Amino acid sequence: MQQAVRTSGALALACHPAPALTVTALAAALAAAAGRTPAAIAGLTAAVLCGQLSVGWLNDLVDADRDAAVGRAGKPIADGRVPRRTAAIATALAAAARSR
Repeated sequence: MQQAVRTSGALALACHPAPALTVTALAAALAAAAGRTPAAIAGLTAAVLCGQLSVGWLNDLVDADRDAAVGRAGKPIADGRVPRRTAAIATALAAAARSR
């Protein structure tokens, strides 16, 4: 259980949380300002968040070897806190959820 919590936390860091949450919040605010229904706002917000998660994780997966080679700090996939397989599965699930 503790390992799952640690991995989940590291996975959250790997998605580039500040930009992901900023873009998601902006999209939600724009949808609300456009007068969309609460259900439409929720659906759009979920889709944008899933898209942001998948892009962030894929970016870190692609860069993992280079980040590890140069010892770049704060990269949970490169430093092994998130197994690459776990990150790949999370990326695929987020991308699939976004497209629904």
